[in-house]
Amino acid sequence: MKVTIKKMGINGEGIGYLDRLPVFVPGALCNEEVEITLTEKNGRYAKGKITRICKKSDKRVRPICGIQRRCGACPYMICDYEEQLRFKKDDLRQSLIKYAHIDPRLIEKIRPSNKTLFYRNQCKLPCGMDDGELVNGMYSPNSNIFVPMDTCYVHEKELEIMRKRILKVLNRYHVRPYDWHQKRGLRYLILRGFEGKFQCTLVSGEEKFDPQMIEDLMALEGMHSLWQSYQTQKKAVELFGPKMILLGGERYIYVTLDGVRLPVSPRSFFQLNTQQAKNMYACIAEMVGRQNERIVEAYSGIGGISMTLKDDAKEIIGIEIVKDAVINARQSARENHITNVEFVCADAADKLLYLSKNSSIDVLVVDPPRTGLDEAMLAVILRSKIKKIIYVSCNPSTLAKNLAILSDRYEVERIVPFDMFPNTAKVETIVSLKRR
Repeated sequence: MKVTIKKMGINGEGIGYLDRLPVFVPGALCNEEVEITLTEKNGRYAKGKITRICKKSDKRVRPICGIQRRCGACPYMICDYEEQLRFKKDDLRQSLIKYAHIDPRLIEKIRPSNKTLFYRNQCKLPCGMDDGELVNGMYSPNSNIFVPMDTCYVHEKELEIMRKRILKVLNRYHVRPYDWHQKRGLRYLILRGFEGKFQCTLVSGEEKFDPQMIEDLMALEGMHSLWQSYQTQKKAVELFGPKMILLGGERYIYVTLDGVRLPVSPRSFFQLNTQQAKNMYACIAEMVGRQNERIVEAYSGIGGISMTLKDDAKEIIGIEIVKDAVINARQSARENHITNVEFVCADAADKLLYLSKNSSIDVLVVDPPRTGLDEAMLAVILRSKIKKIIYVSCNPSTLAKNLAILSDRYEVERIVPFDMFPNTAKVETIVSLKRR
């Protein structure tokens, strides 16, 4: 059967209609006519697989990656960059209209990434076997089919070089993928790099690696921090296990933002596109303004935003529930001699309730996970008298649903989307709200 693609879905798939029933078609672009076979159908939607593209979009390009279709991590690699930006802004616009009835004219031009390839500073890749060798790869979407990977074109080039060197050492010592029965082997290779220095975590079963192998890994140029993490739970939400062991080198690597050096440990979150993170933080600072008495940042992570705002308020308090990230943030404040920024390890809603009762807050910066602000956090914000909110979001639908609730007390001033992840369907958004 043939379907004409009318719009793009939130995961980068094309959406057409069969007798008003939406059909999701991975690998199809807007305005294309495709021949499909149905792979799933129920009363609310259907899914289809392309058998032939009858009419191609003039925005379609040949992907640089040979496994793009099977891997599924970069669905927009098949269209030119300007079209990617249009899709992302349209996704944001639709969510804001649907859930929050926000005037789409408030959405500013999406800020493009200066790199569309080789921009990602971290990889978290599963391990498998290919031709008798340990390799990294990805699992095809919604399956357990392992797709071996040679080169990933969204990783920074230096990160890819280091990843391949690590695999070479691991193969020399005959390291194998994780075996569920024996609870041995390597599950994930997690690698992060800043400024030519790398932090590697080997997520494995409860086993000890050959000391000579550890020595050889530490001898790789740029290897600054080597960790092992035990993870034997079959359906674990976290890639990292509960136990972290420093095998060699330093506990942290450092990233520099606006003159502030931030220590980063394996579990700590940091934006994956370093240059675009700097651009986002500059936008946040512009929205916050100068000469504030008190700024609170909820979900503050390693404190990057709080410390780049150090000159914009007399007092800044960062709230984060992940202990490792708070330790990183406090250490960074000490090392950078920043005395007006304090970090507390606590639940964001509980601590914000306490702070809002006992002192006035000029600006609240929130950078929640993809699930958005929970009910407790929204209730605290609505009861408070916080003058301004800067909401940093990585999910347009949860952002819009939260803004719909906050609209009782707050008015949207600006909406600035950023393309943090070119070739994917994801979009980051910064929203400035003022109290009515």
